[in-house]
Amino acid sequence: MKRITFKSKDGTKLVGVWHLPKSKTNKAVVLAHGITVNKDESGVFVQLADQLVENGFAVFRFDFRGHGKSGGKSVDMTLSGELSDLTAAINLVKQQYCQIGLLGASFGGGISALYTAKNQEKLQALCLWNPVLNYDHCFLNPTLPWIAARKTHIRNDIQTQRWTTLGKRNFILGRKLFEEMVIFRPYEEIVKINIPKIIIHGDKDTKVPYEDSKMYINNSESLVTIKEAKHGFHKKQEFDQAAKATLVFFNKYFK
Repeated sequence: MKRITFKSKDGTKLVGVWHLPKSKTNKAVVLAHGITVNKDESGVFVQLADQLVENGFAVFRFDFRGHGKSGGKSVDMTLSGELSDLTAAINLVKQQYCQIGLLGASFGGGISALYTAKNQEKLQALCLWNPVLNYDHCFLNPTLPWIAARKTHIRNDIQTQRWTTLGKRNFILGRKLFEEMVIFRPYEEIVKINIPKIIIHGDKDTKVPYEDSKMYINNSESLVTIKEAKHGFHKKQEFDQAAKATLVFFNKYFK
């Protein structure tokens, strides 16, 4: 692994890590993590990167602003800011590799869908793991119990103190992010994507609605269901299935 620093368009310092195969290659995959975590994605991105490298891909994973080792505060993160960070990461990879795949997990999945819809010519294929495609269902008017019980509390926080916390880590999120969630709609953008795409989602996901993936992907061949899997594919059996489907997908569409 090789750690590097680079900058987003607005000058925010970002930190990324390269995983490189032993042999020269012209293909690479960028990994975009979810909210409250970092470029390791609780370890599963490290494991996935190793498997992709074994299959001849270079891999680049990085911390979005306000996460991990990158600059900025989580309270200031926005969807537009994360889009800027992802753009910088892909432009960096594009300098060295002509074929690029993008994999976004959870919150990073929604960001990846938004990016891809506007930049299809830069990518070979898109893979999403349990993606946040509808911010209304996940955050604004959540349908799943883990956050639905806190909906009123979150709204009061945003209105009174302009920030709130999310998850066990008490990750701090600001008002601007919630304002942008009203405007951005990944589920409307994903149907515009014509390059090869796939969603891999556990049907027992307690954090991001599995039903959203079923609703918004346009054909059954583009949805891989991991039976009994919850959010994140942290159990070995779940991860092995998700990684296998990912490798089959990327190997199919890269020369």
